[in-house]
Amino acid sequence: MNTALHLDTTNGCLSAAGVVACTDTRADSLPDSFARTAQAVLVEGRLVDCVFARATTTSGDMAVQLMLRFEELLLVSCSLTLTTPALRKLEEADFYGSVDQRYRFHERWLASMGVSRNPAAFPWGRAGVARDRSDNVYIYIHNRNNRWALR
Repeated sequence: MNTALHLDTTNGCLSAAGVVACTDTRADSLPDSFARTAQAVLVEGRLVDCVFARATTTSGDMAVQLMLRFEELLLVSCSLTLTTPALRKLEEADFYGSVDQRYRFHERWLASMGVSRNPAAFPWGRAGVARDRSDNVYIYIHNRNNRWALR
């Protein structure tokens, strides 16, 4: 699947993998290309029913992994991992050694969408770049449905 990849900074809607993910997007309305996993997750000391929906797509020559998080049926967060052809060709050790390069690449993509700071706050939520304990780098977009991330 090859679709346009775009973040609308006026409303926080993300276009990717054949969907436009906004605050009113529902997991059951996603195309079949999304793999869904339902599970209860501990959020601020209470169990919350969540659905995680994942899809892989391309944008130009870039591979895009999209993950949508729904809590109690509401879309609360999107995350994007962008991988260029040059990064896909790296050996595993070199790939993990490229964490700073990948981080800057994700920041540049956000800047190309009009997000000039990392992280950035908007009336609709927040966006930025993060890396996890395994040195995976990704863009996060938290919308106003996400109570725990917008404090």
